[in-house]
Amino acid sequence: MSALADLARTGNLSRDLYLYAWRSSRLQQIGICLLTMVMGPLMTVPLELQRRIMDDALANKDVRQLLDLGGIYLLVVCLQGVLKYGLNMLKGVATENIARDLRLRILKMARDPERQAGESGSGLNPGTVVSMLAAETEDISGFGGDAFGLPLLAGTTIIYVSAYLLWVEPAIALLAIIIYFPQAVIVPLTQFTINRLARLRIRAVRHLGHVAVLPRQVRSDAGVVQAGSGLINRIYRLRILIYLRKYLLAALGNFLDSLGVIIVLVVGGYLVIQGETTVGTLLVFISGLGKIADPWDQLINYYRLVSNTAVMYDMIRVKIEDKVMSPAKVVDAA
Repeated sequence: MSALADLARTGNLSRDLYLYAWRSSRLQQIGICLLTMVMGPLMTVPLELQRRIMDDALANKDVRQLLDLGGIYLLVVCLQGVLKYGLNMLKGVATENIARDLRLRILKMARDPERQAGESGSGLNPGTVVSMLAAETEDISGFGGDAFGLPLLAGTTIIYVSAYLLWVEPAIALLAIIIYFPQAVIVPLTQFTINRLARLRIRAVRHLGHVAVLPRQVRSDAGVVQAGSGLINRIYRLRILIYLRKYLLAALGNFLDSLGVIIVLVVGGYLVIQGETTVGTLLVFISGLGKIADPWDQLINYYRLVSNTAVMYDMIRVKIEDKVMSPAKVVDAA
């Protein structure tokens, strides 16, 4: 049986992006979730080993304990590397499964005789099809590989590392964690505007592809260049507006990351001077804060990716499921 015939039995695309990603790559997603559940708590082990090396082995000048802890540290690093490799492979397979499924659906839509006969009514054109098959499918499938694994891994890492730091020194941990909360308010508000701009950009790119393939009987070369130039300038302006907001969020994230380190150094340094904590604990906090900052930034980027991908996926879904209207019905609808 051909791939297109196989695809005909899969039905329409799910309205929910996550449900579509799950249906298209459920086996890989299950494996990804299982691996991330192991990797999350494993992130705290190097922190404890660092603290033990500084406060126990070095403080007691115990070479045997130092070598034992160093060996365990090496084993943990190797285990993390193997798990990360397996996780990345599963993500890659999931990504390609989703890309293949989407492209088969788009190809089936493009070769549908009813679509071709009613092209003017359905809004289907070669430029739109090429855009959907190339960049749009790549973006959606790329998200599909991270749909469940990335938030699960980043979330569990933040929870376990934060809990560990709270157990070691609650005062420093609370101050360091609180500084990230402003992003929880600012990011959704900014992303709403980015989504609107992204939707306008996708439509402009599709229209540009349509204009570029217009035959000369429909429009002269000069007319195509003029129309295309206007669309290119519009795409440029939309991209700049997106960059202004996107990099503002990135700058805020970088500032908060640095602010967290400063707080740990100042507050933790004061506690060390007062004899209420150790240098080893302070160094572990600096390392642990990095293990929180990285997954937190990943979650912020993931939220933006979800929002952008959902816009793109919905536009593809609507185009695939769009019902072809005869010219007479188009006139009546108008």
